[in-house]
Amino acid sequence: MNYSSIDLIKNKMSEDDIKVISFDVFDTLLVRRICTVDDLYRLLNKKFRKLTDSNLDFGKVRIESEQVLRREIIRGERDKEDFFIDEIYDLISRDYQIPAEVSGEMLQEELSIERDVCFQRKSGKTLFDFAKTTGKKIIMVSDMYLRKEHIEDLLRANGYEGYDDIFVSSEVGLRKTTGHLYEYVAKAVNVSPDRIFHIGDNPQNDIENAEKKGFNTAWLPSTFSCYMSHGCAHQAEKMCKDLVDWEVSVSEPGVSVSRQMAANMYFDDPFRIYDDESDYNADPYFVGYAALGLHVLALTKWIIDQLRRDNAEKIIFLARDGYLPMKVYEMIREKHLDIPKAEYLHTSRMAVLPAIVKTPEDLFQIPIDKRYHTPEKFLEKIDFCAKENAWEIMQANGRYKNYKSGEILTADAFHGFVSDFISCAYDKDKHEKNKRIISEYLLGNKESAITDNSVLFDSGYSGRMTSAIRDLTGKQFLVYFIHVNGNSSFFNEAIENYKIRSFLDFSPYMEAALREYAYLEPVASCIGYTEGKEAIFDEGPDEEYKKTVTLMQKGALDFVRDFLDTFDKYENETEFRSLSAAIPFEAFLRFCSEKDRHIFDGICFDDELWGGRRDIDLNYLMDARISKLPGYATHH
Repeated sequence: MNYSSIDLIKNKMSEDDIKVISFDVFDTLLVRRICTVDDLYRLLNKKFRKLTDSNLDFGKVRIESEQVLRREIIRGERDKEDFFIDEIYDLISRDYQIPAEVSGEMLQEELSIERDVCFQRKSGKTLFDFAKTTGKKIIMVSDMYLRKEHIEDLLRANGYEGYDDIFVSSEVGLRKTTGHLYEYVAKAVNVSPDRIFHIGDNPQNDIENAEKKGFNTAWLPSTFSCYMSHGCAHQAEKMCKDLVDWEVSVSEPGVSVSRQMAANMYFDDPFRIYDDESDYNADPYFVGYAALGLHVLALTKWIIDQLRRDNAEKIIFLARDGYLPMKVYEMIREKHLDIPKAEYLHTSRMAVLPAIVKTPEDLFQIPIDKRYHTPEKFLEKIDFCAKENAWEIMQANGRYKNYKSGEILTADAFHGFVSDFISCAYDKDKHEKNKRIISEYLLGNKESAITDNSVLFDSGYSGRMTSAIRDLTGKQFLVYFIHVNGNSSFFNEAIENYKIRSFLDFSPYMEAALREYAYLEPVASCIGYTEGKEAIFDEGPDEEYKKTVTLMQKGALDFVRDFLDTFDKYENETEFRSLSAAIPFEAFLRFCSEKDRHIFDGICFDDELWGGRRDIDLNYLMDARISKLPGYATHH
């Protein structure tokens, strides 16, 4: 029977007519952080190769051997409806010529993996604990090849104790799939079926088959079935469309288990309130756990692979965009001390603008959007190389006497303005002094001094800022980006004679500011340096800005922590390609539902340098990008 809340199931438990409360085990009381049997058995390969030095895919062997026994049951060649795990491994040993001692060790390895990937389902535990308060008999009923003691060990490890009995198909020889196990259970507990209340996740085996045998039932939908019923499960497929085979990508072990982990985390209670017009329930934490977490984990693992290839001494994450990957990097380094140390450097395009504008001529292509800069605002940006009272000097020159305050310069007028500035208001000594201050900070600050054999990480995109830093410091460091923008990055690589390494070998369509928002540290931005080698900061973001991104990042970091805690020792068996891991978050940005976009309500991005504004609305940026798509790209 369907119930709409945990409390309603509790009410049914409390009814006087109910004498026995029965629980399914897997996906009801216990959840695994793996999505399919392929994910589970793939984890066996590491141990098998260590024991045999064989290239045999033991995971497939394990699956095929169980299928052999299932087919024997279907053909009526066995007198029981199920079998023990031992029988599967005996068959493996016999059919694949694997020594019995190796097969025995592999059996123990599977049991060990079950302990690693099995976790308590909180809603199941809530129901179990309530059942104990009723004083009624509590039993477990499971279709499973594990022995009774194996399941008891898993239950005990996850806080389940004090039940009366457990009925396992491997022991009894009957299964829920046929309904025969329910008949056996009713006789064993000596209670009429209509006085037994069974709770399980499988609509067929736990509900329909149990009801056919007269049991009362409650459906506690599995976490993954809930996940798959919502848009978050399908946005990535929509993103891939006709270019990427998402079915292949989603079968990659790391991507697959990440989906199950997201399901377990968010849909532990399958009756939670969920807005069906949204994909992520307008919950920034869920976006972080289900999409951003895998994105930043993939990025950080890519960084580590590159560092090893480049034999780097250390990696310097640039504030503020490097904050989230730095936190993930630190998590991984706690488990892998052999990777280079990480440092964090406060900098920004604004902070190193005196070096980006290396010569007066560079002012003609200063990285600003001229549409949003008045002469006064432009002079504020280049104060590092401007004479005192530069505006008065230029007005006295005659051309700007009738200029109206707040008037934006046209493109042609801007060119003339820069030319006039260089001829009468440029201060070379001041410019050189400010470049020296930056150089001294970068080379000698307390937090992260740049060295030759270090790597700088930033979101990207042109390489203009990192090229300026190389020029200022004279250090031959490497640069890693999320992605580059193509032409400008190639130009800057050529100038500095170095190579930018890029996580994504293309420029994602959605606005870079949206990605940066999820990655950056929600604190004040560095806008310059003092002669005492101290960073200077602006006033920082508002509370709403910090609240949303903090929740999103907490979700991402919790995901990474859970992933590493469970699968770090199975690293090779839970791999994924960078693009496959990046797609879920990129899909969220590209296909964000109207309801989910409330996450960004009131969030304004700070782009004081380029845009000359601190109030660039993230929803506006999303609209602007989507509005440029051709009709065929907006309908899926």
